Amino acid sequence: MQDRSLPLVVGLPGHELTRDQRRILERVCPTGVILFARNISDPDQVRDLVHSIGELEPRPFVCIDLEGGVVNRLSVLWGELPTPATAAEAGRRAVKALGLAAGAACRALGIHLDLAPVIDLERPEGLIALQGRTLSDSADRSAVLARVFFESLAVWSVGACLKHFPGLGPVPVDTHEVLPVLDHRTEDLDEHMGVFAALSAEVPVVMVGHVVAPLLGDGERPASLSRQVVQLAIDLPGRPIVLSDDLEMGALKSLGDLPDLVVAALRARNHGVLVCRAFDRLEEIAENIEAKAAQDPIFASSLKESRARMTAFAHDLCRESAAVPQPDDTTVAQLWEKARREVDAKGPAGNPNATR
Repeated sequence: MQDRSLPLVVGLPGHELTRDQRRILERVCPTGVILFARNISDPDQVRDLVHSIGELEPRPFVCIDLEGGVVNRLSVLWGELPTPATAAEAGRRAVKALGLAAGAACRALGIHLDLAPVIDLERPEGLIALQGRTLSDSADRSAVLARVFFESLAVWSVGACLKHFPGLGPVPVDTHEVLPVLDHRTEDLDEHMGVFAALSAEVPVVMVGHVVAPLLGDGERPASLSRQVVQLAIDLPGRPIVLSDDLEMGALKSLGDLPDLVVAALRARNHGVLVCRAFDRLEEIAENIEAKAAQDPIFASSLKESRARMTAFAHDLCRESAAVPQPDDTTVAQLWEKARREVDAKGPAGNPNATR
């Protein structure tokens, strides 16, 4: 049977799937769906939405950004969570509590994959550190704490994702707005990338960020669209699934129209690409992918490989998740409260001035 799926992870407009939206998803066959705050009102509504997604064929996996702090799409359900930085300051027990809280919430809602942890290293000038999203300025400590977090997700059979390769720690600007250039010394870049290498055999997904990294062999294209940089991510220990960050972010706005950016990211050999808002363009995106594959045998071959990797990954996530019972909402609330308590002695849970 021919694989009809496309290696896309797509966002949805609202709280439920309309008949027209279902038709589009059945035509496009994305291998993943990502949820945002716009898709969340109450736990039963989210479970109904996830159930509707699960009725699609082939079945996509469902993912979310749930790091803690400012990156918490579920705050309307269970409140705030500590930032990763605050949890890391409090120690391993707090990071474990944060991971267990995130994993329980995902499992309770039927979400298969948490796009966390961030393993970018803390740097004084870096925006991600100012937002409280980093775990440490040390590669070794960041790897240790990230492992605590994703092992806690795994207790609930929820997958993790390492981000943002090759490392956005020193970047002082928001890639949602502009495209930065990494001005690293070689040894500093090696330290950032070393955290990914230390963990990629255990975490099967790596997200590539939108940053130009000249020292990695491409001074023109962002990492997410660079064949050289994406290949470095593919070649990490364990040969992980490689996802581009959201292709609608401002960092890429001057580099082409969205359907062409999707093809460029797939040509760069990302196994999957994120398209988080432009639901009304998904059919156009799918048609462009298929047209380019029909014209270019090399692209068609790499697309076939990406489809296979992403389809197998989606199947494994869905199967593994089903093996673990869902916690009730009261249990999730208790775990979120525990995550907050673990950092109380170290200060407030989060940075109220941080923005995404």
